[in-house]
Amino acid sequence: MTTAPPTDTRFFVGLALRLIGLIILLLAAVYFAAQVKEAIGFAVRPDNEEMVRKLILLGLIAYILLTALPFVPGAEIGMTLPTVFGAQMAPLIYLATILSLLLAYSVGRVVSLEKTAGFLRRVGLVKLPSFLETLCQAPKEDRPKVLIESTGHPALRRLALYRYVALALLINTPGNSVIGGGGGLSFAAGLSDVFTLPKFLLTIFIAVLPVPLAVFLFGV
Repeated sequence: MTTAPPTDTRFFVGLALRLIGLIILLLAAVYFAAQVKEAIGFAVRPDNEEMVRKLILLGLIAYILLTALPFVPGAEIGMTLPTVFGAQMAPLIYLATILSLLLAYSVGRVVSLEKTAGFLRRVGLVKLPSFLETLCQAPKEDRPKVLIESTGHPALRRLALYRYVALALLINTPGNSVIGGGGGLSFAAGLSDVFTLPKFLLTIFIAVLPVPLAVFLFGV
């Protein structure tokens, strides 16, 4: 008669602490975004131009880092800068957004797909880790095919086939922070290794253009 191995209490405590740390990090990032937004929202005067430049730089750096984080609404800072400093900020916001999504994508390319699947399985997920493990075992050139074949619904299968178009649409979908936001989507794109860097760059260049262009041309 065999008995089940005892529960490793230290493992679950460590996992809980890591999850709590992640939640604290996300909450701190959201709080920091709110503080930067409040700091930027002051009257611009001729005697505080140096402070204005520093706050613009701070706002851009915070925007890049926060937008790259999954589920963190760093876009609020991106909308605040043009509101306070005028439509001429739109090109800087556009470039900062591209840098942010590229940062998230690059981190995804560095992170191990197999270790990510293992972590998700330890958290308690089943289907997603299984899919990631299947994707990990497939040769890189076959991964787009695996991605398409794993999608059961015809509409989703079509989106998987045109994955760059789907990525552009998701980045521009209102409320996409529920599925990770632009940073989370870009991280997933890099992690999957089915999005090449040149095509990913072209996709985000086009995807993030409409709003900054509208702000720059019409001041909306």
